[in-house]
Amino acid sequence: MQGISKKRWGRWVVALSFGFAAGAALADDAIPESNPYSGDEKAMREGKSWYRGVCAACHGGRADGAGERGNGADLRKFELGFKGFVHVVLEGRQQPGRTMAMPAWKGVLKNDDIYKIGAYLETMAIEGANWKEGNRH
Repeated sequence: MQGISKKRWGRWVVALSFGFAAGAALADDAIPESNPYSGDEKAMREGKSWYRGVCAACHGGRADGAGERGNGADLRKFELGFKGFVHVVLEGRQQPGRTMAMPAWKGVLKNDDIYKIGAYLETMAIEGANWKEGNRH
């Protein structure tokens, strides 16, 4: 576990375990065109908590891709739209030139929780991001 503290690793394992207990994700065709939680303060707080628990290790605390476990995608300038985001989270993704692949979270995170993470990430978007657009993958 080089590069990650035992305490942080333990929190990540707990978050994954909670995700397994939460149930399987919905079918991909059930994903709405836009995020139903966009702008919802309570959902964004919950999304921030989920993000910190399961995403920040790779994507960084500021979603800039500078995580403890390697260089994840910079989610502040995400270009695949909301449905693309959900699809990548559910199915995972390998990017050429990256040493680590995005793992698939289908069956670990519920779609509702993924939407809340997306609502939080919308608040961190920088110019050129298209979080509120539909599917672009």
